[in-house]
Amino acid sequence: MTGSPTTSTHALHAALVPAPALVDERRTLYRLAAEMFAPGTELSDNLADHPIVRYEIGRALAGHGDLDPAVLTRVASMGVRDAGVPVVSDPAAAEVIEAPLRIVAPSGARPEPLTEADGERFESALHVVEEGVRLLWKFAPDMAEDLLAHVSMLAVLKRETSGGLVSASSRYVPGIVLIDEPALPMEVAEALVHEGAHEKFFDLAITRDFLDLNAEAADYFENSWSQARWPLEQTFAAWHAYSCLAQFNASIGPERLGPDSLLSKAKVRADEIGRWLLAHEIDLRSDARWLLRALANDAVDLEGGGGVRSEVDDVTLSSEISENGHFRLLPDVSFKRAASGRVVVGRAARPVQIFWLDQDASWAVDQWHKDSATEMFGRLLARAAEEWQADFAVAAKRLRAAIGSLLSSSIAGSPEVH
Repeated sequence: MTGSPTTSTHALHAALVPAPALVDERRTLYRLAAEMFAPGTELSDNLADHPIVRYEIGRALAGHGDLDPAVLTRVASMGVRDAGVPVVSDPAAAEVIEAPLRIVAPSGARPEPLTEADGERFESALHVVEEGVRLLWKFAPDMAEDLLAHVSMLAVLKRETSGGLVSASSRYVPGIVLIDEPALPMEVAEALVHEGAHEKFFDLAITRDFLDLNAEAADYFENSWSQARWPLEQTFAAWHAYSCLAQFNASIGPERLGPDSLLSKAKVRADEIGRWLLAHEIDLRSDARWLLRALANDAVDLEGGGGVRSEVDDVTLSSEISENGHFRLLPDVSFKRAASGRVVVGRAARPVQIFWLDQDASWAVDQWHKDSATEMFGRLLARAAEEWQADFAVAAKRLRAAIGSLLSSSIAGSPEVH
């Protein structure tokens, strides 16, 4: 991986899935999960975006307790100030954002957020944040629009408590960026690119075909600059962030950087990680491979990105589906459709299981309702051929693959399946 990418990161992100559609899909997933754990719960955009709301839903999805809608409403009432991004300002914030503070804390440190209780010190930091956001929009407006769509909240940490954190984010509490008390606006701009890239990746990872459970068993990457060893997910996230930082660095000119800046090192590190990922791309799913190769300047289709390809693999069960076979949506299944048309499905197992469906499987699920009678494959096929404008042979192959994937995921079943 040598030379600069010929296509910008924001253009590649948009080819995969435009930021507004990605945010809507992520909200759709969290809304489905909230309804499954607490029937009748409706999340506004603000609630669905709130990092602590998403943390609480994530804990429930992981099987670490139930979901209390009252807690969601309470944490969402925490005060923030607008500095181009919502900045934590509530004097009670340390309690509300305890989880991200604890998760990202360096060993021996107990980070504390700056809030309005700190008076002029907070106001001064807020001004630097505002200037940093302005710089990001000035130097890289397309990148700002692309990445800031995934930053729901920023917390400024008291420098004497942070343990030299600089900036941080966590996939366990997605949406919140934590930064050290900044001295320079450029420190804020860089942190928002770095952590905004991570937040973008978190959303891609839960809505697109990026990684699966096999990633946990994949080889670790060892970097040359600190000899740290990273699992595959962290390696891909680091490569993605360094790629964005390298692009941002090329746009800023002789701007003064902070003492901990990674901008001058970003391209070399992105190239090193990228070479390793290309050698281990068999462990990545299709959309992750597409993004990796696109930034590596390999020939890829930029018109539709990775999202237009079928996400349904050939399923053994599909060959066993006969014209007279009857199928239904299983009673423990819930689903919700995003504005993009993609369908996310949840199974009320322990822990709850969440699936994104491809276009054909989404269409099939739409044909069923929880309390409806079963559908015969032949009738579904006639409808599919007409709506897909495909001949029967092509439609039959697609529909069998779609239903096969739903059967293998225990989303659909035959009438005798209970």
